[in-house]
Amino acid sequence: MKKCYSIKTRLLYFIPLALVLLLIDQFTKQWAVETLKGKLPKVYFYGIAQLTYAENNGAWGNLGGDWGEPWRSLFLIYLPLIVLASFSLFAILSNKITKIEFWAYVLIAAGGAGNLIDRIRFNYVVDMFYLGIKRPFETNIFNIADVVIMTGFGLMLYHLYLDWKSRKATINKDGPSLPPGP
Repeated sequence: MKKCYSIKTRLLYFIPLALVLLLIDQFTKQWAVETLKGKLPKVYFYGIAQLTYAENNGAWGNLGGDWGEPWRSLFLIYLPLIVLASFSLFAILSNKITKIEFWAYVLIAAGGAGNLIDRIRFNYVVDMFYLGIKRPFETNIFNIADVVIMTGFGLMLYHLYLDWKSRKATINKDGPSLPPGP
């Protein structure tokens, strides 16, 4: 797998991309507040796609939305803040990640920051997209930040697949071997 960029290059990629994704996310959320709040959903493709306004008090699917303090703030603000800061620093400073992992961390951190900004500002996250056919093929209501996060996780899964495939090819070629030690 290809090694990652220099730290300077990572910073040059990380900061602008994260800012652009944050701006797009915040713009679409503001648009949803101004255009969709208090109105009926806009339905497309016979209800398969909808634009609708929702305030999510918790994480995905409103998980933790009804928790009392301090647990709600701990798990929905402070813990994600620590995780996002760690992901960001790891993506920028680690010499052991690949380019795919770098981009995955950038996307996860940017999307997570978009939702965290909402949680800190409003105590909820603005969502507006819905896809699916009623049970079992439907999504929760989501936003751009969620799409960015899931794209990052998709890249991480793709990286894991490539790593597995590479290790499998090495084992088949050289015979079984023990993984490298610490």
